[in-house]
Amino acid sequence: MRKTFKLVLGLALFLFFVGEAAAYTPFKPSISSGVTFIAIAVAIMAILVTFFFTHGGIKYVTPENVLDKEIRRTIYSYLNEYPGSHLREIARDLDLKPSNAEWHLRKLEQSNLVRSRKIGGKKVYYLVEGGVESRKRAIAESILRNKNARMIMQYLHDNPGKHLLEIARALNLNHHTVKWHIKKLQMAELVEGDRSKSAYPVYYPTEIGLEAVERFNEYIKKPGRAA
Repeated sequence: MRKTFKLVLGLALFLFFVGEAAAYTPFKPSISSGVTFIAIAVAIMAILVTFFFTHGGIKYVTPENVLDKEIRRTIYSYLNEYPGSHLREIARDLDLKPSNAEWHLRKLEQSNLVRSRKIGGKKVYYLVEGGVESRKRAIAESILRNKNARMIMQYLHDNPGKHLLEIARALNLNHHTVKWHIKKLQMAELVEGDRSKSAYPVYYPTEIGLEAVERFNEYIKKPGRAA
């Protein structure tokens, strides 16, 4: 790649100095000499373009070839296992520089194999394959990366049918904090409220919520993870 860059730079400088020399030539160039110079410049540019395309300097990434690179296949497999992961998690787990991981994630997005969305101030990634369920799982697992949300979800997993104040007292959290997280958990369809038997709603984990808790508990048991 460095050799390619040097070649391009050298040819660009050559064209620049030829142009400068032509501008300061003491005699007035003829039309034919001007045409010749333009023809040479076009020919050199054509050679450069051909060189780039045939030697991999420029290569359009498409859904057909985006997974040709091993690193992208690895990222794709990682997101299949851990949807809702953010950039630094991906880079850390795959031992990549964040800038390098971001570059390849962008290519996967451009090829419509991966999507991203902002959750909790972080951009998280998930596979397009799987549709709505894939998106829901990504959102669920992203929300559960918050310690308080995870505590509330785990408590409801073990103690379904509790109201807001009971949850707050059990977890020693401010009830406003619990209310805020419960709202997020409901929006992600991890928790549902029931007012049929009480003046205050009591909360239950949904099937999606139960699955998300189980998956996340397995996730944080892996080496290098912290609850």
